[in-house]
Amino acid sequence: MKTLKSIFRFYINSSIHVALAICALVKITFIKFGIPEGYALLWFSFFCSIIGYNFVKYSKVAKLYHIRLTRSMKSIRFLTIASGVLLLYFGYQLSYKTLMYVSPFLALTVLYAIPVFPNKKNLRSVAGVKIFVIALVWAGTTVLVPMIYAEADLSFNFLIEIIQRFIFIVVLMLPFEIRDMHHDDISLETLPQKIGVTRTKVFGSILLVVFLLLTAIKQELSSVEILSTISITTICLFFLWGTEKKQSEYYCSFWVESVPIMWLFIVILMQNLFG
Repeated sequence: MKTLKSIFRFYINSSIHVALAICALVKITFIKFGIPEGYALLWFSFFCSIIGYNFVKYSKVAKLYHIRLTRSMKSIRFLTIASGVLLLYFGYQLSYKTLMYVSPFLALTVLYAIPVFPNKKNLRSVAGVKIFVIALVWAGTTVLVPMIYAEADLSFNFLIEIIQRFIFIVVLMLPFEIRDMHHDDISLETLPQKIGVTRTKVFGSILLVVFLLLTAIKQELSSVEILSTISITTICLFFLWGTEKKQSEYYCSFWVESVPIMWLFIVILMQNLFG
């Protein structure tokens, strides 16, 4: 049992879980837009996510540490270095255009952690922008980049999808904001700090209504799209309103971060049933 717990902690702490969540969102974009399997981009996204998140969490310039690590740090460092090597391998298989579109989001990730702004600030410490920077990076890398990779048309449905994805990530970040509200510096002016926990949940609920209604204006709307969107909206509401200031250790880092993976399973299930 102790070994299983150690493996699970490593799985979470090394950012493998969040990397799978990002890959799930990339895969959802492939499915929704009928893009053929892009394994090179999926693996690239996976290893890039591990490097990016481990850099933000464990670099010396990061101001907030959610996880206490001692023995497993060497393993995480090894995984991150190995991911860097594999990232280069799969990055070589991507087009120059795809890599060009990835680069701004990589730059935002670096700026999120490294203090390059006046008063030694990074993007994370700029008041009120943290969750929106994260949402922009996730939306860009899981919707825009796959479309560029597949050389697909950036249609009206694409525009709605990237707006929905941005909203989806903002809502998923709110449980983390609530969890961290007493640890975050007051100067960050996070939503729970400014408007309180209940109003933050109401705000997230309104965003989810917008997320759901945007589906209705998509062109050539399918039953799979409608049912999967309703399902994932319900799941997001459940986790949003189930969030407390004091929560179990893995409520956010495992369960909330599992929501994109749940969404992928729902889309695949709906396709098999109604596709």
